[in-house]
Amino acid sequence: MFMFPSDSSPRTSPRPIGCRRLAGLCAAVLVASIASAAEPGGTPPLERDAEAKVYPTLITRSFTVLYEMQRGGIRGSGEFVWKRTAETYEAHLKGTVAGLALFNWASQGGFDAAGVAPNNYVEKRLGKSAREATFVRGESKIDFSGSAPDIPLVPGTQDRVSWLVQLQAILAADPAKAKAGERVVMPVVGVRGRAEAWVFEISGAESIKTPAGTLNTQKLTRLLHKPEDTRAEVWVEPARQFLPVRIRLTLPPFDAPLDMALVDISG
Repeated sequence: MFMFPSDSSPRTSPRPIGCRRLAGLCAAVLVASIASAAEPGGTPPLERDAEAKVYPTLITRSFTVLYEMQRGGIRGSGEFVWKRTAETYEAHLKGTVAGLALFNWASQGGFDAAGVAPNNYVEKRLGKSAREATFVRGESKIDFSGSAPDIPLVPGTQDRVSWLVQLQAILAADPAKAKAGERVVMPVVGVRGRAEAWVFEISGAESIKTPAGTLNTQKLTRLLHKPEDTRAEVWVEPARQFLPVRIRLTLPPFDAPLDMALVDISG
């Protein structure tokens, strides 16, 4: 519930909050949580084992996933689009509430021996200027917009969109990695000049209810370096080549997670 202050003047009645304004206020709250969840501060450097980790991959064909998006009482829609050819890809993850595009993260690139190989990542959020990361593969570095210094490009490094496809590709190439207790490690970068080793542990089989019905999935949870790190949980469906049918991001001190659950898949 969102509480609004009343007018302190005894002669004036409080003005009603218009639907558009209320939607905007709700959107602002959700954007703040998404921005924080996307890139927490003070992230540790990549561990050596993460730098050296390269997996076999089986890259999926093009698809579009539609989600129901929710954080607390705020509801909206999400869209994850993956378009690929033999040599290149384009992808975006977008969230909308009350007709407002809260965030639109876009990735484009190609493929290499480590799997999905981003070339450019652009992050747009409501009311904010676009920021980007450029993967300069010829010089083995990643450049960032703004004042962030470049960092080394480690084989297998993903951005904040491509990691979802890379994770699916790793599991599709070796389904044994989807067994409970197994782990998948990948370096992930955003737009602020920081890189993290994201370590996912498979919790095991889980039946979940979504707007698309009840699905048999495998749940993966990101292991945290520190309590303030983003908690990332992903439910993938083996019957659909381990595509992500639910995504949940939680960052302290926010109690309510950003939750995206499957509505439909096409492609």
